[in-house]
Formats: sequence, C-alpha cells, structure tokens
Amino acid sequence: MVDGQEEEVMEEDEEEQVFTPIPEFGEGQRGETQPVMVDTGRGNVEEVQPGADFVSTLEALADRAHYGGYYRIFLNGSEVVNPEDAPETIESGMRLAITSYDKVGC
Repeated sequence: MVDGQEEEVMEEDEEEQVFTPIPEFGEGQRGETQPVMVDTGRGNVEEVQPGADFVSTLEALADRAHYGGYYRIFLNGSEVVNPEDAPETIESGMRLAITSYDKVGC
C-alpha cells in the first residue's frame, strides 16, 4: 500500500466506531417510565408500575407473598415503620423490598 492509502483506511475505521453508552438501570427514554421491581423475599420479585399507591400496593404484595400480616418494608435500604411515613406513590428509581417479620413469643 502507498502511505497515503494506509492513512485513508485508518481514518475510515475511526469514523465507523461510534460509542453508544449503555443506560443505567431505571433510566428510560424521555417520557417513558420504567417499572419498579419489588423484592418480595424467598427469591421472588414483583413488577410495579410507577404512580401506584405505595401503601396499598405493598400491602397487596405482602399478602400475596403469604407473610400473614408480619412483614417489614424497606425503601432505598431504610425500613418504613409507619404507613404515615411512606410516600404516597411508587416512583421510578425506588428500591423496594418486603421481608418477613418474625414474631417473638406467643
């Protein structure tokens, strides 16, 4: 190859390489909402749509997971002790988990 041709081929290769970033978990296209995944324990995960009522949705998920009324809810790693302290709705990006609450004694 002639030196000029080799440089031209290298320039073409550089132009073809396009960096496309991989979106982070929870990021969507503008205007789209990503479902929120709720860890319901025992290896189960439930999908919930953003905008759903926080308290009633998580109570229903705990009931479906058969916790018998004894469960704990965690939002972004912190326990939500009182329903009054909970947000009104589930929002994209929330990390939610429901775990069993072992009742001590009779």
